[in-house]
Amino acid sequence: MSRLAGVAVVALVAVAVGFVLAGQVKAQLLTPSNQVARYQALVRSVQELESANAGERRQIADLRAQIDALESDAAARSATTQALRNQVSDLRAHAGLVAMHGPGVEVILRDGAPGPDSGSGTGYLVNFEDVQDVVNLLFAQGAEAVAVSGRRITPLSAFSGSEGQIAIDQGQPLASPVKIDAIGDRNRMVAALDDPSSLPGVRARQVQFSLHLTFEGLPDISVPASDSSLQVPHVTSS
Repeated sequence: MSRLAGVAVVALVAVAVGFVLAGQVKAQLLTPSNQVARYQALVRSVQELESANAGERRQIADLRAQIDALESDAAARSATTQALRNQVSDLRAHAGLVAMHGPGVEVILRDGAPGPDSGSGTGYLVNFEDVQDVVNLLFAQGAEAVAVSGRRITPLSAFSGSEGQIAIDQGQPLASPVKIDAIGDRNRMVAALDDPSSLPGVRARQVQFSLHLTFEGLPDISVPASDSSLQVPHVTSS
């Protein structure tokens, strides 16, 4: 019996040792497999993140392209709007609807002195043609705005009258001295007024009737807006 017991003890010990060895072997066999699985899982996670990031980068690029397009469109609209505003402003100025100031020239026309053989105390009287000739010359030399004795001249302005009486549109007649203010290229307008070949009619009347014409360039001249109540009535566009 004692021998059998000894054999049984030895057998139990052998079985126990076998279980321990089997567990160790199993652990050694499973650990590398688990590491590979974890590595593969990490690789998949990284690949998924990279794919997601790539998609988000594409979305961001698309959004930036849309923003750039919208900004370009807004800039173009802003530039177009500003150009239209400038055109409207130029048209308003050309029509005499706004007061203006700037460098320009001031011209004075005065009646001529009576000649020694005239037999009267009256000399040449400034008329509307004298004024109109000067105004036309100034506009031809680039004047941006012109006023005659404080009355703004527009593309619709009409000159009329007789000797000594100058009527502009429907305003009260003007008489000598007549002041003509023009805003624009001061040097160009002064040179034109100083040119003996310009204003031939006025030059002839200066010699023949002692018509007085003086002018000077000034750094700042003001002209008022047009008085719409003085416009010629019943004017229609052709």
